[in-house]
Amino acid sequence: MMNENIITALDIGTSKIFGLSALVKDTGIEIIGTDIQNLSEDVIKKGRVVDIEETTNMIFSVIKNLQAKIGENIDWVTIGIGGGHLKGENYTRSIPVEPSGREINENDIEILRREINSTIIAEKGPAKKILYTVSQQYKVDNLNITKKEPVGMHGNALEISVHCITVDANPLQDIKNCIKNAGAQIEAIYPHSWAAAEAVLTEDEKKIGCLLIDIGKGTTDICFFTDGIIAVTESIKIGGGLIDSDISKLLHTPLTYAEEIKKTYGYACYPSLAKEANSNILSQTVEILSTSGKLSKNVTVGQISSIVYDRLNELFSKYIKPIIMHTGEASIAGANVVITGGGAKIKDITTLSEEIFGLPSRIGIPKNLPGLEITYHQPEFSTGIGLVMLASQQVRKHKKKDPLQKVKKIFERFF
Repeated sequence: MMNENIITALDIGTSKIFGLSALVKDTGIEIIGTDIQNLSEDVIKKGRVVDIEETTNMIFSVIKNLQAKIGENIDWVTIGIGGGHLKGENYTRSIPVEPSGREINENDIEILRREINSTIIAEKGPAKKILYTVSQQYKVDNLNITKKEPVGMHGNALEISVHCITVDANPLQDIKNCIKNAGAQIEAIYPHSWAAAEAVLTEDEKKIGCLLIDIGKGTTDICFFTDGIIAVTESIKIGGGLIDSDISKLLHTPLTYAEEIKKTYGYACYPSLAKEANSNILSQTVEILSTSGKLSKNVTVGQISSIVYDRLNELFSKYIKPIIMHTGEASIAGANVVITGGGAKIKDITTLSEEIFGLPSRIGIPKNLPGLEITYHQPEFSTGIGLVMLASQQVRKHKKKDPLQKVKKIFERFF
């Protein structure tokens, strides 16, 4: 019989599929299996599956390898989604409490939720699917504000503000089909940025205010917390791979070599280094391969860093900063920035972040979970680790609400 306390999460990215299985205990979770399958180009682009067969095969390989390690079948998986076809928006809706002045009950909350979901569905149309609707706050008579459901309070009007995550229906269906064809079903889906945040942020950071930037190879996923509440969720079709492409084109070097050049010699804070009169870092020369793969030529660290800076400056200034500014100055005050994902390893990226956002910045390293090998304590594994942490929370909730939840899902699968 399947062990109901074992959970599996898959981080399906542009360059790799990272799978983890964990045992949920009363004291926390213990990682009991991991597997990585690297993806070739043109399998997943900008977070969207473009090769259904190969993606299915890679997911199947990860699941098969995990099953061999944990000695259990894997029927259900938790996955993340991003890829530039995910968007979070804030909505507000109010209804009258009738008769006026009566006690607010659960039915009022449910009516309000249905109405706001109907509004979103009508606005977005069939091309979009609602992934999550997260309550931010409630108002009673436009005065009393509460994060918790105001059941039992008396009022004339009830208002709710929510953060709604929608995704493009077609990319979501493609990934669902890949999971199904690989022999599993989806337990839950979370935005990539939420998963990364779960792995690297503290509760204090969420309360004070924090911008999480997860820079992957194909996309960058962000979320912003203020007062412990999610206020922004976004996925942008720019990732570290675009920097590699820039280096390859501008320096006439193979794409596979460009990534290594970026990691080894690219400084994100190029303008700051250029102003330092006593700094000779940028003038140092690097011998690189030409596009033929045989000849070599010299370029400076400054040339490489200039390319890295231009693309990251665009990402931070043009795409991310305007989104965060919409939350208001009060929300940003006191906040900090945490950068994770593979792109977080670019040299001096926190310096550039502090210059652009005007906020203290740090690199997000995922939490050290029992059983997790030290090699995974790196920013590029934050999303996968966060996914298994979120999945474990759902297991605990299901056990409290309905101990037979897993059995019911298995029954639904076969009947």
